[in-house]
Amino acid sequence: MTAKSERHTITYRLKDLEGRLDPARFIRLGRGTLANIDAIAKVNVMPGGTHVAVLTNGQKLQVSRLQSRIIRERFLKL
Repeated sequence: MTAKSERHTITYRLKDLEGRLDPARFIRLGRGTLANIDAIAKVNVMPGGTHVAVLTNGQKLQVSRLQSRIIRERFLKL
């Protein structure tokens, strides 16, 4: 979803879209999720080593176990 609660369907791989976006502003949260870092309000630690990203609009997005490690490293550096 976008900041305006719009939904868009893409007909190509998310990896291709990720390659077109600025890696300093966007991060992959899981297999089917990319997020703008500016829209992430906080990241909650969950049991089992995973995380949930809470966006500024209140939406919660599950972060994969692999990406949880990357999120931790990235947000600790900010």
